[in-house]
Amino acid sequence: MNTNLSKPKVLRYAMVFLVFVSFVLFLLLRGTDIRTVGNALSETSVSFLAAGILLAEVFHLAEGINIRILLTSFGYRVTFWQGMKYAYIGFFFSSVTPSSTGGQPAQLYAMKKDGIEIAHGTLALAAELASFEIAVFFMEIAAIAALIQGRIRPSGELMVLAVLGFLMNILFIAGLLAVIFSYRLKEGILRFLHMLIGKLPVGNKKKWIDRFDGAFRDFQACADLIRREPKVMGKVLAVSVCQVICWFSIPYMVCLAMGENTAGYQQVFLLQTVLFMTAALLPFPGAAGISEYAFVKLFSGVFTRHPLSVATLVNRGISFYCLLLISVVMMAVLWKYGKSGERAVISLPQKSDA
Repeated sequence: MNTNLSKPKVLRYAMVFLVFVSFVLFLLLRGTDIRTVGNALSETSVSFLAAGILLAEVFHLAEGINIRILLTSFGYRVTFWQGMKYAYIGFFFSSVTPSSTGGQPAQLYAMKKDGIEIAHGTLALAAELASFEIAVFFMEIAAIAALIQGRIRPSGELMVLAVLGFLMNILFIAGLLAVIFSYRLKEGILRFLHMLIGKLPVGNKKKWIDRFDGAFRDFQACADLIRREPKVMGKVLAVSVCQVICWFSIPYMVCLAMGENTAGYQQVFLLQTVLFMTAALLPFPGAAGISEYAFVKLFSGVFTRHPLSVATLVNRGISFYCLLLISVVMMAVLWKYGKSGERAVISLPQKSDA
């Protein structure tokens, strides 16, 4: 693994993550009778819990499909299971590192091992992430409308975090799209890298400059391909919308599993959207801590039959910890599945006028 994600560093991140999660669970269950928790869990519907887990796994499935769609459009022969491998790797490393900073480097490392160029992998991941954030943005617009109309009334600090998260998502999407499609922006970044290499005490500066120039050409050629074939991003966006709808529907499955009927699907979906908006802003590994806190605050009027701490555990257990466990197991299984190592011959434009 590269220097940014060495094995000792990954182990340290994992240990810090486990300690942090243990502390969050301790706070969540503090003062709660364990027998009450056990009784509540024993009364939950297994079929609805299973449905929730299936909805959660759509998150992995959609990312794997989208990565494969994009890499295939660039001319790589990527199998379904290779796309899933990249999805599982990304989820695991994003979950255990602060601000999800470890996901993309780990995915690029795996792609490089499979013969995929770094520039092409980077563009595929950037386009997939932009598609996901745009899909979330559609849901956030509905949530903002509900907040303005007073249909959802989060507490003061959650309202602030939700609005800031919404604004940050707009800036994030704009930045991603600019990096993907703006030739001038990338050219400016390349000139900055040239200047930086010229000032750094590195050997064979021409080799480094040629390497960055080649990566820039590869990245821009694939970006131009996406622009010429908008159907590719249309497919990716459609998959991302399904991904977000399924993921944000998990709390409703938890309601059904626990026999709650005080809120309808639409309200629960909007509450989950607000929860995502509040958690997206803070740099906690896996959004642990803030997600549980926001869930307790937002869903206090939804779960009334059983302790709210139990509902929080079940919801996070399905939407995050179960996905994390699946990603660990499948990542280990698929790592040895095979490599693409092949690239189809495709015609790519060499320059854009944007």
